[in-house]
Amino acid sequence: MDRLLSRLIDLCVLPGRLVGWLLLPLIAFVLAAVWAAQTGRNAFIEWDDDVLLLGDGVTVNTLIDAQWHIFALIVLFGGVYAFRDNAHVAVDFLSSTLRPRTRLIIRTIGDLVFVVPFCGIILWFGWSFAQTAFMSGEGSNYGGLMDRWLIKACLPIGFGLLGVAALARALRTFLTLAKGGQFESEEISR
Repeated sequence: MDRLLSRLIDLCVLPGRLVGWLLLPLIAFVLAAVWAAQTGRNAFIEWDDDVLLLGDGVTVNTLIDAQWHIFALIVLFGGVYAFRDNAHVAVDFLSSTLRPRTRLIIRTIGDLVFVVPFCGIILWFGWSFAQTAFMSGEGSNYGGLMDRWLIKACLPIGFGLLGVAALARALRTFLTLAKGGQFESEEISR
């Protein structure tokens, strides 16, 4: 069961590993936007029919919107990655004085009482948020990226993955506590 829960958490982290590669296009988009601003260029490419997300062309505003969208993806899906590796913000100066078993109990309660319900709320309201954007055809009104529902749909997906990872980690930790096993420092951090 422990192995299955660990695999589930690893699956939740997979999008975080993939979006890490978006740093490369993010850098390219920043450089292109700066170059365009310095040279006074606004439109890079234009076409007749609308294309998903891009609309009828690529402009400086498209690049600026893409920067924010990529940043949002990195934060949302990278947050699950940080959660799994216990690289998120913690109150270590308080928890360092506690026994490992006590730290695991507090972490499990925190996951079940705070993280999972918060993710459920974001999942519930975020889905209707994305659905409204899809139904209304929401997009940029200043030549940026269109189809805002795509980025808005990532909000409930990211928090859904975080909630699943938190639930799996809490269950895995609970099973470890119930067995009364020894705790390695790695077990406390993961």
